[in-house]
Amino acid sequence: MAQLTPMMTQYLQIHEEVPDALLFFRLGDFYEMFFDDALKASRELEIALTGRDCGLEERAPMCGVPYHAAQNYITRLVEKGYKVAICEQMEDPKDAKGIVKREIIRVISPGTISEGKLLESKKNNYLMTLYLENDGLGVASLDVSTGDFFVTEIKGKTKEQWLSQLSDELGRLLPAEVILNPALFKDPQALGLIENRFGILASLYPEKYFNIKNGSKRLLEQFDVYALGALDLERRDHAIAAAGALLGYLDETQKRVLTHIKTVRYYNSRDYMVLDLSTRRNLELTQTLRTLEKRGSLLGVLDKTVTAMGGRTLRRWVEAPLLNSAAILERQGCVTAFYDNSSRLPEFKAMLTKVYDLERLCGKLSFGSINPKDLLALKQSLGALPLISGFLDSFDSEKLMYLFDKEDLITDVWELIERAIDDEAPMVLKDGHVIKTGYHPEIDEFREATEKGQDWIRDLECREREKTGIKNLKVKYNRVFGYFIEVTRSNFSQVPEEYIRKQTLANAERYFTPELKDMENKILGAQEGLLRCETQVFQEIRDDLLTQIPRIQKKAKEVAQLDAIYSLATVALHNHFVCPEISDDKAIVITNGRHPVVEEMIGFDHFIGNDCTLDNDEQRMLLITGPNMAGKSTFIRQVAIITLMAQIGSFVPAEAANIGVVDRIFTRVGASDDLASGQSTFMVEMTEVANILKNATEKSLVILDEIGRGTSTFDGISIAWAVVEHLHNQQTIGAKTLFATHYHELTELESLKPGIKNFSIRLKDTPDGVIFLRKIIPGPADQSYGIEVAKLAGFPAGVTRRAREILGHLESGEDTYRQELLVTEPPMLSGEKGNQLNFFEIAQGMTKEEEEALGTIRDLKIEEMTPMEVMNVVYQLREKI
Repeated sequence: MAQLTPMMTQYLQIHEEVPDALLFFRLGDFYEMFFDDALKASRELEIALTGRDCGLEERAPMCGVPYHAAQNYITRLVEKGYKVAICEQMEDPKDAKGIVKREIIRVISPGTISEGKLLESKKNNYLMTLYLENDGLGVASLDVSTGDFFVTEIKGKTKEQWLSQLSDELGRLLPAEVILNPALFKDPQALGLIENRFGILASLYPEKYFNIKNGSKRLLEQFDVYALGALDLERRDHAIAAAGALLGYLDETQKRVLTHIKTVRYYNSRDYMVLDLSTRRNLELTQTLRTLEKRGSLLGVLDKTVTAMGGRTLRRWVEAPLLNSAAILERQGCVTAFYDNSSRLPEFKAMLTKVYDLERLCGKLSFGSINPKDLLALKQSLGALPLISGFLDSFDSEKLMYLFDKEDLITDVWELIERAIDDEAPMVLKDGHVIKTGYHPEIDEFREATEKGQDWIRDLECREREKTGIKNLKVKYNRVFGYFIEVTRSNFSQVPEEYIRKQTLANAERYFTPELKDMENKILGAQEGLLRCETQVFQEIRDDLLTQIPRIQKKAKEVAQLDAIYSLATVALHNHFVCPEISDDKAIVITNGRHPVVEEMIGFDHFIGNDCTLDNDEQRMLLITGPNMAGKSTFIRQVAIITLMAQIGSFVPAEAANIGVVDRIFTRVGASDDLASGQSTFMVEMTEVANILKNATEKSLVILDEIGRGTSTFDGISIAWAVVEHLHNQQTIGAKTLFATHYHELTELESLKPGIKNFSIRLKDTPDGVIFLRKIIPGPADQSYGIEVAKLAGFPAGVTRRAREILGHLESGEDTYRQELLVTEPPMLSGEKGNQLNFFEIAQGMTKEEEEALGTIRDLKIEEMTPMEVMNVVYQLREKI
């Protein structure tokens, strides 16, 4: 340090405050980075790496970005998982004595983004803190951009239990960043869960920041209350420690009081249906398994919200279905009120289109980054509130009016912005014309002086043209030279003697006169005064609005809920959904149920509905057999999704439904390796089944699809049989269960265990092969039809004939099958070449349409398609031929 230059010494001292961040160090019009930061930034941003003398023998690596374009570079770095610390010059270099004073004004990380393209409009961006002590875990989650703040506690008698619950919370909230206390950061299982399984940025935070006493004090200060009981946090030490550390982290990194964080809500995970990560993924609630996109998920079907706030609210509902039947019916009643007035839904949608993201506007107001255009957006949004109030008044629904407080429509804030902010105000304050004429006398005086000065300049230009006879004489302005008279070279002879030369160009000369110089001082003085005064008045208006944030946020929540309800009603109307009955009994009865996502893909007229009855007595477990591609997986998934939709207050895709509230939905569907944790397909399957067996209750709904296939046949049957018995036994679990399987041996359980019923997929045998009718019927399947499925997939006729021959020997139980089938080679069929299979043997006499369909199939990239996409293509081809 002794050898370094003063500026580089300052840089390294400041960097010690944020050792885990890239430091954007302000030098004039650039943010510069040095040493390791420069090496990383130049690589990640693909910008030039240079060097700077620093006092050492070798020059310090250096790279930089212009300050006016810094936001784009910061966004790119944060997107890659970096933290960025912004270090600004805190004094004018002209006035500095020695080195310019600099300070970090903010640290930006994935969890502290308040605006920009990294924020999804209809998804919360959570920063989470976790505090582990003994057998308890405090969890605090905050969306800095909206002010949504939630806390809870996880209690587990064993490490396995609290890790499982933590996984559920991470899967539900999907935070962008997690801050850990040392005890948790040093736990390899917990850290691996966060970083590897979820891919979340995890950072260590010193234990001193998780102090319960300091955390309590910070919470009381932030929310302006006298006791923690007012926040429902009394004697919740783990939650207090996590929440206090989160606020402390924001104090350190954001360097300002965040006034839009006005409420904190304690919740108990038992208040909502628990959905583990496997269930969320398998049911594709908010994103698809393959593309991780919203389109093709349940949320993709349900989300017809108009506002960003409504979209975030609906997502939270889907991710946390209700357990209280009264709360479900209350939300369902609101959806019904909109549904029953369907002709007026377009009118309500038009009102919602006027509403911007009020929650994130409050965030920008708190961060001090709100601009004039944002205030106009706020005004327009508030202007829609009286319209919404009048619209709801015309409904005969107390439930809807309960959601919207018509006594406070925040008209005073609307009036303030209407009086103060010009309707054509620019986005950038320094561009001027922000404050309306008539709002502030001093601004009006400066504006009049500026406008008169401009009129004087135009008059001067006309006078000088007439006086000199130079028709193309112009009076111009730039920031370097101020105002000047410009004359082209061809007119130099006509320039008056009193003109004073100011600048020589290649084809022109620039001049000024004492009169022009005097007016320049007056005009520039008026412009500077106008900008200074407008800036001051704008800041005063912003400070006034800071005090109104709680009122605006309350209205934002109300509008968001109405928007989410409007969305559910709109989807119910357009997709032929019905209102389910909700009860606290244990039965689930669905008539002609449909899968909402598949139905949207293939069309309402093409989907074949199915009934389902599950109770805790005579029919609490359905064993479903039948071939692949026949519809077993779709059926069992749709039962789970219909149940979940009912518990968020939505209508459901069925002719009728009576849903007994379930506490959890478990799914074990599909199979894939977990390479990151070194688990095979079978191990992943067994781990997920073990989770179900440990946590399911008699109030749970369990969906199992083909368990035990990853090992030998006898092992697989044995495991599946034991799992069925354990789930069925009311002394152990007794959960409502849908079990799809190829193990026909399990169908014997119907006669052995009361409450287990066999069902299968109806098929139709034709001379051309088997047709799947997609209908669930009582009774087991009589065979697997695996060879028929292979035929449908395009296997050559010789291979399917050989498969039937082998199957016949195996089913006959002949002792000689091993010698006959495995030693003797089958005869080579004409047209076959070695082991290369010909999947497209074109039959004679095909129609043109059939040949075109076959060509379409040949060109399909099946390895890149989902089963749903394949089914959609098949339906289209069937219609074509």
